[in-house]
Order: sequence, then structure tokens, then C-alpha cells
Amino acid sequence: MRSSLIIGAAVAAISFASPSLGQLTPTLPTSLNPVSTFALPGGAFDVLPDGRLLGVTAGGNIRLQDALNSSSYTTTNTIAPPNSSGFGASFLSISPNGASVAIGDNEFNASAAVTVFAAASLTSAGPATTVATIATPNFRGDWADNNTLFVTGATSDTFTTVVNSLDIAAGTSTTVVTPAGGFSGGVAANDGTLFVGAGDTGEVRSFDASFPLSPLTFADGASVATANSAGSIDAFGSLVLIAGQQFGSTGSAFVIDQATGDSILLQPAGPDAFYGGYFNPATNQLIVTAGGTGIVNNVPAPATLALAPLGRVALRRRRA
Repeated sequence: MRSSLIIGAAVAAISFASPSLGQLTPTLPTSLNPVSTFALPGGAFDVLPDGRLLGVTAGGNIRLQDALNSSSYTTTNTIAPPNSSGFGASFLSISPNGASVAIGDNEFNASAAVTVFAAASLTSAGPATTVATIATPNFRGDWADNNTLFVTGATSDTFTTVVNSLDIAAGTSTTVVTPAGGFSGGVAANDGTLFVGAGDTGEVRSFDASFPLSPLTFADGASVATANSAGSIDAFGSLVLIAGQQFGSTGSAFVIDQATGDSILLQPAGPDAFYGGYFNPATNQLIVTAGGTGIVNNVPAPATLALAPLGRVALRRRRA
């Protein structure tokens, strides 16, 4: 998932090439200290292969970050408002090869759906190209591969939380976890493992992404950790980022190393702060998000691996 973008008065084109290196597994440091901050694009967003953010506002404006960790964004295109009531998209997620962008409509009714767009049509002027529109409850979403998107959400009829597996080429949705906790939480797919969060308890469980034909329950997964509302999850190598806020309690983010069991608490804040975050392999940084701000933390790579040049590192990321 690589990209090369040209920005001027208007963005003319975007191109992608396949990753050439496997992802680096960063080492969990003993502490993290912010090195810089930047403004987020507003609305839902995800990380492009070159490390910049691509976002969609509640009004449907597609915004592209002008430079790494910059507070400046260019509006490249506009789509119909993602949500009919003006709440904005539930999520935006970019496929591993960078070719597709999935946007959840954040509707809580029978028409709830995820639309997949051709990425090049969002980052240049002209009509946006729709690849697929698939009916599914949607709260958070993450790609397992270039055709498979896992989406959490709650049904509008029975209020049951689910994780659905979307086959983009076939245009189908299959429920693979139900119920998926008391309230919908985050989801992250990484190297054959699916991480699912329960929004009411903040517990995160992991599943083998090759699900059986019959749905599993949340309790069938292996417990990873419990942290806040688990509304935001990202996984990179053995590290798992879990962030959010329990109602009326302190919001925060945790990074857990599954290999060692060690964890770090990041930037605890007041009861009104909802934390999120993502790993940015293009810069080997952990970005914690809160209150419209991205807080940049450097994460060391293993001593035996040098950080690859920008544009040559395979991407696994998350978002908001």
C-alpha cells in the first residue's frame, strides 16, 4: 500500500504501488513522551501509505494532509454527506494496497451501509467512483486484505452487536461474531488475527481471522486486555493500541505488547477526553488522538532492523 501524491492548487492524481518490505515490529519502550502535535482533519480518517492522513468531514469533503504530521489539509474531492442526519461517517478505512477507501454511513436503521470508493477518485477532482455499497451496521471497520473488510456495529431491530465480514468483490456481508459485546467497539485486523472491542466494558478479545461458517460469540475470543471503551484499536506487529473513554471516567490509551505482556498508559486526561490512536509505519511513530489533536510519540524499531526509506514499508494502521 504505497502512494505518491502531487499537491498544488488542486490535487491532480494519486498512484499506488505494492509494498516491497514486510512490516517492522517496533519495540515497546519503557515510557513514551510526546515529541510534537498536529491538528486532525476532522471527521473520520485513516493513514495513507506515505504516512499522511485522508479524512472525510460530515459534509462529505475529502481532506488530504499536506505533509507528514502537518496541521494543513487540502480538500481533494467531495462526496454526498456520509450520514443523512449530519453526524458524519462512522469510520474511514484504506485497504492494504491503497486502492480502496471504505466509509461507514453511521446510520442506525435498516439502510445502514458501508460504501467502498476507488481511492484515486477521492484524491483527485471529478466524480467519485463507487466500487461497492454493502448493507451492514457500522461503527468501526478495518481491512484484513484487499477484498475483506471487518466491520463492527449494532443492529437497529434487536440492538445486537455484531462483527460482519464484507466481501467487496461479491458485495456480501457475513456475520462472524454475535453478540460482539454489550456495545459496539473497535476492530483491527493484523496478520491473520482479528481484535474486537466491547464498548461497554472496554475488553478486547482476539480471534483467528479464518472464521468457521457459524458465527462465534465475543466470549469465544482470547482476552487481550481491558482498557476504557476500546472504541479505537490498532495492531502493529506484537503491539496493540487500545483507546477510548468510559462514560464519566478518565479517557486514555494503552499500548500492550502481546509477546511480553508489558503495557504503557498514554496521556491520561479528563472525563470529557475520548482517546484514539494509530501506528504510522511510514514514520515509525505512535499517534495518540484526543480533542482533535494528534500527539506524536516515537516508537523504537528493533535494534537489528533499520527503518526503511519512506515509501518502502508495508502498512498496517488504524485510525481514529
